[in-house]
Amino acid sequence: MKQASLLPARDQVAEILRKAIFTGELQRGQELTQEKIAEELGTSRMPVREAFQILEREGILTIQKRRAIVKGLTIEDIVDHLEIRAMLEGEAAARANLRGNGFEDLKLALENSEKAALSMDMFSYVSANEAFHRAIWAASGSSRLENFLNYLWNGLPPHLPMLLPKQMKSSISEHQNIVTAICTGTPDEARAAMINHLKRSIDDLIKHHKDIDSKEKTT
Repeated sequence: MKQASLLPARDQVAEILRKAIFTGELQRGQELTQEKIAEELGTSRMPVREAFQILEREGILTIQKRRAIVKGLTIEDIVDHLEIRAMLEGEAAARANLRGNGFEDLKLALENSEKAALSMDMFSYVSANEAFHRAIWAASGSSRLENFLNYLWNGLPPHLPMLLPKQMKSSISEHQNIVTAICTGTPDEARAAMINHLKRSIDDLIKHHKDIDSKEKTT
């Protein structure tokens, strides 16, 4: 795991651990100690202990005194998570359409994600993709909805471009459809465009998971 560049808060430590679990750097059943994680991230034990508690509530870790056991994320966990995001982000897109303003940031985020995808710069694309989605949440005008979506985003790192680089092309096309629907379509069209985008991501992830299982069974 990479070190945090600043003294991390509990949410920052939790996010680093989530990413490591999601990518498989931390394996199911692996034991984590406050001391080791704190040393690795260059911080004190307090935010690590609090991060363990956050991840235990999310069902990712099991705490046993000053250590934690990785429970991990199943494909079913990830699909359920993304389906909930699809419902809420669909609503955010519909509300953005109804408000009819704040689209400058959204269009800029789309442009940045297009540039990253064109250069196949996955790290930049992950960042640009996040900015794109956050621009829609902000355009919805609902701070409560934005807070819920922020929790979901942090709860499961959006690393699909890292796992599935080929899906960036599909993602950009869908982003363009979402922007068109929000800016010039109806609320129902904006909602449907966002839901279709996330459901396609779910389908790609399930296929990727099945391909891995198939390869493991044949080796």
